[in-house]
Amino acid sequence: MAMTFGFSDDELKLLLVAVRQMRRTFAKPRQSDPALEAYASLYDALFEKLHHMTGPLPDAVEEQLE
Repeated sequence: MAMTFGFSDDELKLLLVAVRQMRRTFAKPRQSDPALEAYASLYDALFEKLHHMTGPLPDAVEEQLE
């Protein structure tokens, strides 16, 4: 499915990791600044879409994403 969008499986996994990092960046500030919630929720939704597109991941990788 990744190639449908022009991404290799490895590129898709790299995007997933990058979005995960952005979610971590927003985790603490979004608790104290409600204005960031809109941006943080966009990253949350993007993470879920990319995670779905990557298909099954090894358990060790899956644990690191949570």
